[in-house]
Amino acid sequence: MKKRSKINVYQLVGLVVILFAISSCSDNFWNEQAGERITPDQHYKSEKDAEISVFGAFAPIRDVMPQMIMLDGMRSDQMVPGPGADAYLQEINWQSISVDNPYIDASAYYKVIINCNEVLAHIDTVATLDRNFDEFFLNTFKGGLITLRSWSYFTLVKLYGEAAWIPDNYATLPVGMTQNMLSKAVMIDSLISQLTPYVFDPTQGKEFIEFNFSPIMNTKAVLGELYLEKNDYINAAKYLKLACESFLNQPGVYKVDKSYTKEGWKNIFMSASNQFTENLSYVSYDLYEKQINPLPTWMMASDRYMVKPSQALVDSFKTQIDLKKAVGDAFRGVKITYDTLATANETYISKYSLDKGQEFSTDIIISRAADLHLELAEALNRTRVKGDDVTALILLNAGWSNEKVKPSAWNKWSGNLGIRGRAYLASKVVPDSVDLVSNGDTTTVKLEGEMRIEYIEDLIMDERAMELAFEGKRWFDLVRVANRRAKPEYLANKVASKFTDQSMADQVRAKLMNPASWYLPMKK
Repeated sequence: MKKRSKINVYQLVGLVVILFAISSCSDNFWNEQAGERITPDQHYKSEKDAEISVFGAFAPIRDVMPQMIMLDGMRSDQMVPGPGADAYLQEINWQSISVDNPYIDASAYYKVIINCNEVLAHIDTVATLDRNFDEFFLNTFKGGLITLRSWSYFTLVKLYGEAAWIPDNYATLPVGMTQNMLSKAVMIDSLISQLTPYVFDPTQGKEFIEFNFSPIMNTKAVLGELYLEKNDYINAAKYLKLACESFLNQPGVYKVDKSYTKEGWKNIFMSASNQFTENLSYVSYDLYEKQINPLPTWMMASDRYMVKPSQALVDSFKTQIDLKKAVGDAFRGVKITYDTLATANETYISKYSLDKGQEFSTDIIISRAADLHLELAEALNRTRVKGDDVTALILLNAGWSNEKVKPSAWNKWSGNLGIRGRAYLASKVVPDSVDLVSNGDTTTVKLEGEMRIEYIEDLIMDERAMELAFEGKRWFDLVRVANRRAKPEYLANKVASKFTDQSMADQVRAKLMNPASWYLPMKK
């Protein structure tokens, strides 16, 4: 599939990256100043300059996202080492991660933060020089940059448990700067307060319309995810639903409708930049522009084969039941998310090599509609508002299009097929009671209250594991739910289950029973 040309934009971005470069990913990140740069008065003159600046601010993400995908898979229960795994991947798999492991380098996220600060410091100049860059565009760009910066901070605290707060007026890092480290909880509250003004326009009394080009992430989506991490389920549901409704006049956008049903599901990942009804934000790669996605090299059995899917994940695809009661997830499983070797009983990850002949130009998706739908279902299930758990199951299963009666709040969702419905899979059903086994005795108990909530939540997490496999979501999901339930064994048991060596499984389980081990070491 031919990718949409980005040559004109990225030729300019190559110049603009000089403007925002801080340093290489080195030990001296906190002590280095920017090098020679184009001065702001030479650059910020037009709407095109503003757009290029946003791409320049976003540029470091291209280098860090492949590492994020590998880190997530190996820390979680989704990947195991392949024959070509290096020592750094092995230590991630064993949950014994050294501070010098290149897969955990944080500098790219801080570069994005500094880059955003610099653009925000000068973008008002564009409004004074370009009459087409009116207040609407100015607020949209500012909101997008603050959202990108917030996403970077949020990713940092999810990875490390804390992050260094860089003052908004710092467009460079002073030599010897004292780091102000903020905890995850404090950072989340700060980010929420910064993002909220860019959701609703008080002068117009209505919500801002999201701009649809990759570096400007969906403000409502990030805000909803922040509230979900905070366990504020009412607000999480509110903003995640708004994110799915960002394009109010285009009911098929972000609604998980018929656009990617059955065999069409794989098209989400083939030239992701063109799949605008599903993908909210993505990192573009282009082999011909020397912007190479290394994941196919790292994952394909015919190449370095550094990682492969865990047997637990493969089995989850194999055991699904479709609408005709056939066994197997035919449209998301084998030959799509993973594939098998003809000469051996081995599997490899194929999700990033679906676009034959252009594998190294495969985009990496940061946020997409199915992700938001399942997060929305997760939040609704936890609100304890009457009927919200039923709505959560509708989003998980066959969607609103199969409901004869729906509340007016969901009128715009008439084409929604649900996550499992789009994949042509049978709906998950919640039983009235379950059997509990203790000391060899079986007791039947009614499934209600917290037990019912956790049962539905488990269904949602199982679905996220398949729908979003190898997209950098799984480890964060496991940590979020384990923290919410105050049950470290939730995470520890799932990760340990991927080890075939019982001794290693026990060691990893014991280590992960300590929540402090869930966060990466940070070089300060």
